[in-house]
Amino acid sequence: MSNKITQTLLKEIVNLSKKSDQKLAEKIQIVLDFYVTEQKENQKTIKQNEYFLRQWDKKNIIAHKRDAQKDKMLEQQSRLASMGEMIDAIAHQWKQPLNSISMMSDMLKKDFNNNLVNSTYIEELDDAIHMQIEHMVSTLYEFRTFFRPSSKNEEFSILEAIESVQTLVKDELISQNIHLDIEIDKHIKVLGNKNEFKHLFINLISNSTDAFNDKNIKDRNIDIRCYEENTNIYIEVEDNAGGIDNEVIKDIFKPNITTKSEEKGTGIGLYMSEQLVKKNNGTINVFNTDKGAFFTITLRQTDT
Repeated sequence: MSNKITQTLLKEIVNLSKKSDQKLAEKIQIVLDFYVTEQKENQKTIKQNEYFLRQWDKKNIIAHKRDAQKDKMLEQQSRLASMGEMIDAIAHQWKQPLNSISMMSDMLKKDFNNNLVNSTYIEELDDAIHMQIEHMVSTLYEFRTFFRPSSKNEEFSILEAIESVQTLVKDELISQNIHLDIEIDKHIKVLGNKNEFKHLFINLISNSTDAFNDKNIKDRNIDIRCYEENTNIYIEVEDNAGGIDNEVIKDIFKPNITTKSEEKGTGIGLYMSEQLVKKNNGTINVFNTDKGAFFTITLRQTDT
């Protein structure tokens, strides 16, 4: 019932009451006046609330845009940091085959001068050089794939993504004396962005590597497991680097939170890891075991 109709009805009641009792009419008039005053106050409050809600919506829209811009900047910063690490890794990856080719070239010149070169020698040398070149080309392909921006989702094998990452960080793992143990069924596939998952795994392996070095761990192991259960896919990444400080672990996925020194860590690696997992409809959690940090990534299975 509208306010106008209600007030008209009350006035009719006042007019009727005047015919029967003047005092009753006066009391009803007081009630009517009070009602009108309250209605005006209510309308004023409603308009104020509407104004505040509009302002709140504007602030939320601005905050959402600001958060989106911040996440984009953090993602770019994380990718640039990874790019620097990957360029170093390329140098490591290519150093050994280039040294081998250089050494074989020197050997060829020396053996030629000593009359040791024949067709069999040339064939064996040719095979050895091509093997080193194939290794370099394979490594370059993996790096190019990793840095190629893609918003396309595809169904891919978790094992293949991990093996690709293993190629990228192979020399780093060897130089750091880290044993990477992988237990993943090749048939397990997910729908998502393959490059983003590579980025995620590189972040986790890089964090473990830094923890090994910071704590001077001698026997270094990283275990990566993946299995299906009910309607979910679980990926577990566990190291024996001693775990994450209890005061930090609860906030480890927040931006600018890091256990590393300022020159080593930006505090965005695990934040971006969580954002990548969320973007691919998953969750990531971490807790400490008696050995080290234990990350669990939960993903929904894709229909096959």
